[in-house]
Amino acid sequence: MRLRQYTLRNLSVPLLAILTIWAFAFYFTIISEIDEETNESLINYKTLIFKTIQSDSTLLKDHVDIMTQYYIREISQKETNPDKSVFFDSTFQSAPDMPILPVRGLRTHFQASNNRYYELTIMTSTLEKDDMVKAIIIGLTILYLSLVFCILLVIQLVFRRSLRPLYKLVDWLKKFRLGKSYEPLNNNTEIEEFRILAQAIDEVGKQNTEIYNKQKQFVENASHELQTPLAICMNKLELMSENPDCSEQQLSEIASMHQTLRGIIKMNKSLLLLSRIENRQFLETSRLCINNLLNTIVYNCNEMYEHKNLTVEYKEDAQLFATMNESLATTLLTNLIKNAYIHNIKNGIIQINIASHSLTIQNSSDTPRLQTVSLYNRYERQSKHKESTGLGLAIVKSISNLYMIKVEYNFSNGLHLFRLIFN
Repeated sequence: MRLRQYTLRNLSVPLLAILTIWAFAFYFTIISEIDEETNESLINYKTLIFKTIQSDSTLLKDHVDIMTQYYIREISQKETNPDKSVFFDSTFQSAPDMPILPVRGLRTHFQASNNRYYELTIMTSTLEKDDMVKAIIIGLTILYLSLVFCILLVIQLVFRRSLRPLYKLVDWLKKFRLGKSYEPLNNNTEIEEFRILAQAIDEVGKQNTEIYNKQKQFVENASHELQTPLAICMNKLELMSENPDCSEQQLSEIASMHQTLRGIIKMNKSLLLLSRIENRQFLETSRLCINNLLNTIVYNCNEMYEHKNLTVEYKEDAQLFATMNESLATTLLTNLIKNAYIHNIKNGIIQINIASHSLTIQNSSDTPRLQTVSLYNRYERQSKHKESTGLGLAIVKSISNLYMIKVEYNFSNGLHLFRLIFN
């Protein structure tokens, strides 16, 4: 949900509640005012009737017309309460064939000039009140809906205009990529907060781009400056080993140095690869068939580790596709497959299963369950194999994080299991 819709929703709820309360309060205020006006009219009519009767007691009789009626009934002195006046709502039908009308009434007691006591009941039609109530309800409904619509529309337009710099900033952030040409953020606005935010983000973007370019240059320089002398050392050692004057002890020391240098070269390449992955220098991606890559890797590993006499059970339940850099995909699969070969026992087993969204690799080993807490840490070597640099699984985790691939590890029935789950 966008900020504009979220804010509009949060504003509309209290706004609707307030307008609803206001509408009900207005309605009941108007009805109360109408009732008070009707009551006042009845009181004035009562006063007029009292004056007329006091001057002429022969008028002590009922009176009925279309809009107003009053009835006079003689009562005993015990029933009389001159201070009592009761207002009530009722209905009235002037004739059997006439409609029933709503009325508002007043009932009171008085003493006439003949010293007798009477009960006076006055009723007046409230048809006008009902019509007025209907008109008020219709008018309030129209006003309520119009007011709500107009207020929400104005809020929507104001927010859209006010938040335009923010959305421009968000669009710029979505397009911003390290490694691509830097486009300055031009977000001129009169709103000070957005202007400060844009300036800060633009400055951070420039700094990150500069740092990224420096790191990229360092990685490239390190790759060249370190690999070249290491390769020269390897060649010199090979030339020394071919010297017929070398003793057996010297050849043994040369072989040890050669193996150490090869480990340094391998570790250097792994560290440089990790640095490039973390700096997101592998920008090119494509839709890859994991099955095809895996077939090639397994075929090559079978030839390399043929001396271990391993049984490889390869099962493809479906075609597995992933969108990622081909070089990193190959590195990810190679590290996991080579782990299964390198850390296996002689005459061991490797089980590979490919599903539509996952890849599972299991292998036998003489090592117990691995410590999952530090499994993917750099230089974490939970086996004593000489070929291990302690960076293989760190590279696997780094590539998996880059492409949001979930890595799972388990150990059961003497088999180590690694599973990659692709989105």
